[in-house]
Amino acid sequence: MKYWLYLISLVLFLSGVTLGSCAWAQNMPRTEPYTIIYKLKSAAPTAMNKSAGPSAVQQVVQRVASGKAKQKFPASSGAAARSSKKQSVDLSLIYELKYNPGQSFTQIKKELLGTGLVEYVEPLYLHEPLHIPNDPKADSVSGAQNYLKKINAFQAWDVTKGDSSVVIGILDTGVRLTHEDLKNNLKYNYDDPIDGIDNDGDGFVDNFRGWDLADGDNDPTADANGHGTFVTGIAAAQANNNLGITGVGYQAKFMPIKIFASTPTGSFKGYEAIVYAADHGCKVINLSWGGVSFPSAFEQDVINYAVLDRDVVIVAAAGNTNAELDFYPASYQNVVSVGALDKNDVKGASNTYSHNIDLGALGVGVYSTSNGNDANYGNGTGSSYASPIVAGAAALLRSYFPTLNALQIAERLRTTTDNIYSLPGNAAYQEKLGKGRLNVYRALTDENPISVRMTSWNLVGSSALEPSEVISLSGKFTNYLSAVSGLKVTISSASPYLQMVQESFSIPSLGTLASAENQSNPFKIKIAPNTPANTQVTLRLGFTSGSYTDYQYISLILNQDFLTTDVNNLAVSAMSAGNIGYNGLDYSQGKGVIYRGSAPLLAEGGLLIGYSATQVSDNIRNEKGMTDRDFYAVSNLQRKQNSPHANFYASNVMEDSLTTTKKKSLRIQQNVFAWADAPNRDFVVLEYILTNRSADTIAAAHAGIFADWDIISASKNVAEWDKDLKLGIVRHKTDTSLWAGIQILTSGAPSFYALDNTVVPENINMTDGFSTQEKYQALSGGIQRASAGTAEGKDVSYIISSAIRTLAPTESDTVAFALVAGQTRAEIRKNASAALLRYKQIMNSGTVTSTPGQVKAQAISLFPNPSQGQITVTLPPALQQSLVNVQLVDSKGLVTPQGSYERKDKISFDFSNLASGVYYLRFVSAKGVSTQKFLLSK
Repeated sequence: MKYWLYLISLVLFLSGVTLGSCAWAQNMPRTEPYTIIYKLKSAAPTAMNKSAGPSAVQQVVQRVASGKAKQKFPASSGAAARSSKKQSVDLSLIYELKYNPGQSFTQIKKELLGTGLVEYVEPLYLHEPLHIPNDPKADSVSGAQNYLKKINAFQAWDVTKGDSSVVIGILDTGVRLTHEDLKNNLKYNYDDPIDGIDNDGDGFVDNFRGWDLADGDNDPTADANGHGTFVTGIAAAQANNNLGITGVGYQAKFMPIKIFASTPTGSFKGYEAIVYAADHGCKVINLSWGGVSFPSAFEQDVINYAVLDRDVVIVAAAGNTNAELDFYPASYQNVVSVGALDKNDVKGASNTYSHNIDLGALGVGVYSTSNGNDANYGNGTGSSYASPIVAGAAALLRSYFPTLNALQIAERLRTTTDNIYSLPGNAAYQEKLGKGRLNVYRALTDENPISVRMTSWNLVGSSALEPSEVISLSGKFTNYLSAVSGLKVTISSASPYLQMVQESFSIPSLGTLASAENQSNPFKIKIAPNTPANTQVTLRLGFTSGSYTDYQYISLILNQDFLTTDVNNLAVSAMSAGNIGYNGLDYSQGKGVIYRGSAPLLAEGGLLIGYSATQVSDNIRNEKGMTDRDFYAVSNLQRKQNSPHANFYASNVMEDSLTTTKKKSLRIQQNVFAWADAPNRDFVVLEYILTNRSADTIAAAHAGIFADWDIISASKNVAEWDKDLKLGIVRHKTDTSLWAGIQILTSGAPSFYALDNTVVPENINMTDGFSTQEKYQALSGGIQRASAGTAEGKDVSYIISSAIRTLAPTESDTVAFALVAGQTRAEIRKNASAALLRYKQIMNSGTVTSTPGQVKAQAISLFPNPSQGQITVTLPPALQQSLVNVQLVDSKGLVTPQGSYERKDKISFDFSNLASGVYYLRFVSAKGVSTQKFLLSK
């Protein structure tokens, strides 16, 4: 099981009368057209009820949709009120909205998040099969249920045959309800017979034998697709009836819930079905579908509701792609992920492997009920069919251990598996096929199984996990099963970019469902100085106590290419490639711009360089609804600890792409400053040192920032220009408690263009995107449009910019801006004045920002050259006072970072691990880029 730590394809295999292999999935799920899912923050309903007139959220809904937003799970409001325990997920806060065609999902998401009342906004994903299995042509196939013996089911049934009160929810394509081996194990809802009346008052009329959520009716019968029928038989076919097969759950019942549509008006309803099954008494749910996609907060919320609030064991197929992948829902937290094995307990040839898989079961040549007729059976292959084997086993454990919760049942299944890693066929997949192969007899009879999991964790160190940093990792460790003593927890990693400094700690004793933390003795890990940007690494936690051993994996992203200021009232995320707040419209990278704990103030922001009406470089939105990617980071932003210049000082170098048609380009040193002392607590300075790296003179160019602000409520904002302070301000039309803006700090001629995002003004039209010509017009035209949204408030943005002096090749200029905030107009103006004064002090000191010039390569000395591996680099005085990023380039052009160095005269490198040949060392700094060749000879 996965505990809050990380962030199915269908394969046909036909042979004679064999049923096609399957495990429902797609490479990336489609989305429901013009549909969003959003979740309110817990305090939002109270705030909305107090609002005079429509709330900020309702205003957005009214603007973008002709209908109202609907609660996704309206019944959960009553359930929450009736529940005596605190719920981990309040589904009543989740809404679905059908918006009008022509509206932008990204814009609606921005506006809803900008209200400060919404936790997340997502598309509504649709999961589908890639293929549809064919029905068999015969009534039986030789070989039958070999998986029962493999998992020791016969011995398990001597211990318990389960109980008909335990219901397995089969969320699939529907079931052949009249099949001879299934019809008597169907769970009927006798409280709501078929009479046209909702007798049990649950909102579903005549849901006597399950429900078809996809088509919205009470008939969950499978259509031509027999996938659900096949899955059902494995978990819950009737036992001891002299017919066909026996479901692993033996006496367990099943509830058919159809989630794939049979009609053109229907749609996928997998996650709605999880809530339905959990609310209608299922103690186990099987999900033999999914796909490779991005984790969804909505989908994880639904999983958590079922497992944590409704105490349901959720079992899911791990995928049928022969690659190391995370499939969803199997890879969500609190889901038992099941991988497919062949008859020899070796990974199936076409099946997925991952550290997120919990255990394995037979998924090749599985025999079960089929859909052709009421006495039809067949063979199938895929993790779709491994999953219901485990779901059936979970049903046995739920009846035999009625006091264990869903997570404890899941851990009993996982920890009592049989080892499969001694098999040669699994040698390449160590700990990527789960703990082992299911052994349901052991799961029932092992007397003292132990399962310790790290259920939450915390990192102490920079948020970017920077090179050369030593980070501390502490966690909460929970024992789900039998008490354990003398437990040792060890952390390790195969990554060359991590070194364990403090790698273990001990827990003297830990009782059942007890927890311990290592805050006072955290793991300590050093990040290598040459760690590339955005490097994903895996950490392994090892648990040992006597004969007990277990493991768990977590993943980290090292050397993130953004940093967030954290020393004063204004937190600003700056990207290494020039974006502000977030990485363009990718809200997963960056923490936004936040003032005194506010909701994010900036939906999108970033640097622009305008050379002409046909050439503007930036990483912001364009006329195609996408993000331009003209800048690239030569080095990542790195924070300089104990800087004498500011409490927060970070710097990096980025470049503007040169192409065969793009002849003008700048090298840009980006500096970020923030201070903790008064009166400097309410601004952040962004400085750009611009060097002409092209062969042509650059004239009539402008450097600016695009800022799409969302202050309190995005649709009610006003933008305006303060000419005295060269400050572009944005505020809410009526709520004047928060003001934010950007100020030009350097002396170039200013330009300002205020934009309405949702209306068509006389010149620049943001509703159809942002073209190159429009960007240059806004950057270069002086004070053209000094305000926007002044009448009633609008969704506004602006470009604020400064002229760059004419630059011959290698010449430089500096442009600087301050992001400023305040709680009144007077306060933001006072803070802007403080920002200008503080920046002038930096400029006058001359110690941080300097005009970059070219450093001749000959001024850098490499000795010895040729070398057998050990090389010492001597830097000239011009580079000894700079931040220098060193890169190794081989003869094929492969670039490997070697670290960042500041105030160094000599740097030593050991390249003895490299093959003989010609290499290059590249030195990147504010002074330019220089390259030295050296020969490695062994």
